[in-house]
Amino acid sequence: MMKWISNISRLLVGVLFIISGLIKANDTLGFSYKLLEYFEIFHVGFLNSYAVTFSMLICIFEIASGAALLLGVYSKINAWLLLILIVFFTLLTGYSDITHKVTDCGCFGDALKLTPFTSFMKDVVLLLLILIVFFNTKYLHPLFNKVIMNISLFVILLVSCFFTFYTFMFMPVKDFLPYKIGNNIQALTLIPEDAEKDVFEMVFVYEKAGQTFEFLADSLPEDLDAYNFIARKDKLIKEGFKPPIHDFKLYDANAIEYTDSMFAAEGYQLILVQTKIEDSRKGIETAMGNTAKEWMESGKKVWALTASNLSDANAYASKNNLPFTYYNMDAIPLKSMVRSNPGMLLLKNNVVIKKWGAYNLPTYKTLQKYMN
Repeated sequence: MMKWISNISRLLVGVLFIISGLIKANDTLGFSYKLLEYFEIFHVGFLNSYAVTFSMLICIFEIASGAALLLGVYSKINAWLLLILIVFFTLLTGYSDITHKVTDCGCFGDALKLTPFTSFMKDVVLLLLILIVFFNTKYLHPLFNKVIMNISLFVILLVSCFFTFYTFMFMPVKDFLPYKIGNNIQALTLIPEDAEKDVFEMVFVYEKAGQTFEFLADSLPEDLDAYNFIARKDKLIKEGFKPPIHDFKLYDANAIEYTDSMFAAEGYQLILVQTKIEDSRKGIETAMGNTAKEWMESGKKVWALTASNLSDANAYASKNNLPFTYYNMDAIPLKSMVRSNPGMLLLKNNVVIKKWGAYNLPTYKTLQKYMN
C-alpha cells in the first residue's frame, strides 16, 4: 500500500514541478519581478541585481528535479532538495497569506493567478506529498537502466536551460498578458456601462479619552456626544469590475497626458519600451535609432515610453542621436507590455500586431513585412 502511495506522490510532485517550472521559464523576466517584490519586503535589496539569475536557476531546478523524480534517478538527494525548497516556499507563502504584502506568489506565472491563501494551501499539500516521497525513497525505483537515466536527465537539463535562456532573450513563447498579439489595447482599457462598480461603506472616526474609534453609519454609539469627531472615510468592501488594462497613461515632460492622442491615431504605430533606460541593453542604440528614423520618415509615429526621468531620457536620446522624444509611463504597465528592455510593439488601430525583444529588435524592412 505504501509503495502505491509513494509512487502516486512521486507522480503528482514530479508533474507539478515540471509544469510550474515550464510556466515560469516561459517568462523568466516576469518571475524575476516577483522575486524583486520579496526582496523589497525582506529588505535584501542587495540581491536585486541577481533576481534574473535566481529566476532562471529556480525554473531550471524545478524542471530538472521534477523530471529526476519521475525517472527515479538520484532519489535521495533529490528528495532532500525538494524538501528544503518546499519548506522555504511554504514559509514564504504562509507569510504572504498572513501579511498580504504579496498578493500573488508567481508560482504559475501569469498563466494562473493564485491568492495568498490558495498558494499557501497548495504548498502545504505539496509538502505532505514530498514528505511521503522523502521517507519512502526505497520504493522509488528507476524507470530505466542507469546509462539511459543519466542521458535522459542530461538532455532534459540542456533543454530546460535552452528554453529558459531563449525566452529571456526573445520573450515568452506563450504570452498570458493583456498586451499579447491580437489584443486591442484601447478596448481593454474600457469599462462597460453595466459593469459592477466598487462598493464602499462610510466609516466615522472618533476620539474619546485619548483612544481612536471607528464606527459604521448604522452602529454609532448611543453616547456619541461624549466622542470627538475626527474624520469620515470610505472603506472598500467589494471591488467592482477592473479592466484588464487600467494603468495605461502616458505623459510628456510638462505632465500633459497623451493617451487619447495615441489611441485616436489611425493606422500603424510603433511603440518603443525602455522601462528603465539605465538598465536597458547597451550597444543597440544605433540600430534602434535607424529603425525609428526610417519609420518616422515614412510619416508614422514612434511612441518612446519609459519610467525613467524624462530629462535623463531625452539627454540619452540626444547623446545617441535618437530621433524621437520620450514619454513617461508607470513601470508596471511597461513591464507587462513587453518582457524586455528595450522592446518594441507594432500596432495597427491599437491592435498589437507583433512584439520584439532587445535581442531581435526589428529593422524597418522587418516592420514593412508585418505591415504587408
